Amino acid sequence: MIDPEMLNGPVKLFRNGNSYAFQLSKSDCEFFGVDGETVFEKIISPDGKKVTFRKVEQVRMTVLEAANGLFDEHEGLMKRLEDL
Repeated sequence: MIDPEMLNGPVKLFRNGNSYAFQLSKSDCEFFGVDGETVFEKIISPDGKKVTFRKVEQVRMTVLEAANGLFDEHEGLMKRLEDL
């Protein structure tokens, strides 16, 4: 198990094509369970001093399909609730 305290430390911004990026080490990626396909949400504080990147959890298609099925099955009820 990776100790998250060992992952803390300064990180430099580097040029990546026409953009800039922060690098995650292999240990960082293993701890977070991420790879090159992982999607993150970027949150910038109102004072511009803090940037937070949060991993976007992927919804399993079976859950999405079940929710869509319920909405379709109860379309009349959903429309009435929408109009409240």
